[in-house]
Amino acid sequence: MFADDDGDNFGFGATFGHRQGGLRMRQRQFSRYYSAYPVAAHPGNKADANYGGKIFMPASALEELSRLEIVYPMLFKLENDEAATSKRTHCGVLEFTAEEGRVYLPQWMMETLALSPGAPVKVINVALLHGSLVKLQPQSTDFLDISDHRAVLENALRRFSALTVGDIVTIEYNNREYRIAVLETKPSPSAINIVETDLSVDFAAPLGYVEPSVRAPSGASNNSMAVDGNNSRPSSSIAKDIRQKEEAAKSEISSTRFAAFRGSGFRLSSSNKDKADAPMPAPRSYASIPDNDAPTTETSRMGAGQDQPVPLDLPIGTLFFGYDFVPPPGSELDDNIDKEVDKFKGKGQVLRQRRKR
Repeated sequence: MFADDDGDNFGFGATFGHRQGGLRMRQRQFSRYYSAYPVAAHPGNKADANYGGKIFMPASALEELSRLEIVYPMLFKLENDEAATSKRTHCGVLEFTAEEGRVYLPQWMMETLALSPGAPVKVINVALLHGSLVKLQPQSTDFLDISDHRAVLENALRRFSALTVGDIVTIEYNNREYRIAVLETKPSPSAINIVETDLSVDFAAPLGYVEPSVRAPSGASNNSMAVDGNNSRPSSSIAKDIRQKEEAAKSEISSTRFAAFRGSGFRLSSSNKDKADAPMPAPRSYASIPDNDAPTTETSRMGAGQDQPVPLDLPIGTLFFGYDFVPPPGSELDDNIDKEVDKFKGKGQVLRQRRKR
């Protein structure tokens, strides 16, 4: 009869056996002692098995298990009776390639059972309930650097057949090792079977993880104070000063900004006297030089005794595209500019002459 750590019977284990003389005979259970060695000592170079939950057993164990009516998949409970406190874990079997009298265990399993190389370990065949929930806790904050935890765990747990509460398993991802503790399992409180089952995974905060502190926003309370130099005053007064400075800046910008249609207008119904008395707006020039004194040469645009051009005095919003072109006196352009050119005085030609009637 098969049982888990709590001694409860599961599945087919409670119905195995046959009646003889009116009594129900219990099935024989596989239970053997082997010398435990780490996977690194396996002659077949099975280093990848360190990141899983399966062991290597001798071929004789397969022969004996095949004669027993066991529940598949094969699950085993490992116990170290010689430790100060009884150590135990659960595992599956990867291969039956170990030497007689030996089993090879992953390194994390050797540490869990407090086994030294060559120490005896008890191997017992058991049946476990299919798990529905497991709670894990990474042993370092480096686990948070993994972008897709779900995909990494799904791939890593394929190398495990069972999970036991209290174990600290080791997985490998991107050439780095991550240690993860098993905190809780359901429906069994001690160990579960995770082969071909829908397993929900819950995470606890990694060891050494510190929650980021949330800073209170400034000015959230009406009684908050803001320090300015050696003086302290309520933050509301500072906000008032800022608003006043913004309003002053806006008024200054609006006063210097270009505004169209500032000239004075005339009404049609007004008298001639009103038109005569109304002041005429002075025409504004596009340059500092009056329009009637437009420069004729490049040197005339220079100020008296100055080597630099006179700066343009343009109203805001006005674009200046340069002065009118005035050819130098005596040039060909100046001689031809006054000559009238007769336009459209040519004679037309036709292909067929009109016949005279």
